[in-house]
Amino acid sequence: MSTIETGGPALACARCAEPSVIKQGRQWLCAKHYRFGQMRALAKRRGKAVPSNEQLHSMRGADLICPDCGIGMNWRSKDGQSTVASLQHYRDGTMAIVCRSCNTRHAFMPNDDYRDAPADHKLCPACGEIKPQVEFTKDNSRSGNLRRKSHCRTCSDKAANQWKGKNRERYNAYQRAYRAKRKAEGSPVAGGG
Repeated sequence: MSTIETGGPALACARCAEPSVIKQGRQWLCAKHYRFGQMRALAKRRGKAVPSNEQLHSMRGADLICPDCGIGMNWRSKDGQSTVASLQHYRDGTMAIVCRSCNTRHAFMPNDDYRDAPADHKLCPACGEIKPQVEFTKDNSRSGNLRRKSHCRTCSDKAANQWKGKNRERYNAYQRAYRAKRKAEGSPVAGGG
């Protein structure tokens, strides 16, 4: 696969008049039609309904805004991974083009409940409750718009305490080594023994 950016010819898309950006097979395509091809191939691979290009055109809307969260979407991952337009098969049999963040949220929630949840809420898979984002610890290493850990603070604390209970010796050894290191550096932990 080659792209215009790497020296390919400046041609029009094989399906529309837009400038092509990527070669798929023997044809040069614009970003939109390339993404449509990816959506259709993935739906076929997963055994889901495969929409035609005309159906995908009618789903995308004129301004390419996610119908579930209202965020502007794009066609290529290099323009923003969490906002890439993705084909969503709802559990009621309908389809839509949504951002990747909404597509991912849908995968982890029962039924189509994520559409009913407020925008600032998230599902904790451990307890199965939809909670406000402030109940989830921030995690800047994550992608997407939420940048929060998967489990709520309550479930995370419960899991950590269970691990500490099962691995008491290992945990105590780690704590002793940590306190010794801090003491050697000249910044001992307050209250450390």
